[in-house]
Amino acid sequence: MKWATALVCGLTALCVPGYANVTVFSTPTAYDTATGPEIFFLDFDGNPVGGALVAGNIFSPAVTFGSPEAADPTQVLWNSDAITDAGSTSANVGPMSGLFTDPVRAFAFEFSSASSAETVSLYDGGDNLLAAVVAPNPSGFFGVTSDAAVQRFVITNGLFPTGGRDRFFVDSFRANEVVPVPSAALLGTLGAGLVGWLRRRSAL
Repeated sequence: MKWATALVCGLTALCVPGYANVTVFSTPTAYDTATGPEIFFLDFDGNPVGGALVAGNIFSPAVTFGSPEAADPTQVLWNSDAITDAGSTSANVGPMSGLFTDPVRAFAFEFSSASSAETVSLYDGGDNLLAAVVAPNPSGFFGVTSDAAVQRFVITNGLFPTGGRDRFFVDSFRANEVVPVPSAALLGTLGAGLVGWLRRRSAL
């Protein structure tokens, strides 16, 4: 039952239990090996509309980005060929969110200009928390797969050792199909069939 599902995370990631089995990847090679065809890819190189502040959904119809704590939560900030939050009503920086048009089970991106660990929270279509993980690379690759469909995510800023919230940038955002893992029942059936075939063959 999903309520009792264990949470699985990479060895370098801190996990908060939720209702999904998730795996976190710290390298694109490991992520690409575990996932199927790419659903979409977003490269933020080049100022999208000639201005620094743009609506999140202008990048792609597949995912709408936003800044939950900003005065206008539908906005994100474009800077240095990447996107980040548009600020917070209580601080200069805040978290950034993304809402998928169609739920996905695998997505990845590159962190840049981050110096402290960021937390990525995953939510289903009912806005229930599926899992929350600390990105293994404060500045670098982050990928995740989930056995439950992810509708929304929130990236929460890490804190500097001296206090204050970190500002992170996100680039090369993509979603992928998940390669189905054979169920235990299917493996058992295949195994039994193989054993039977070997026995019949040895009797010949």
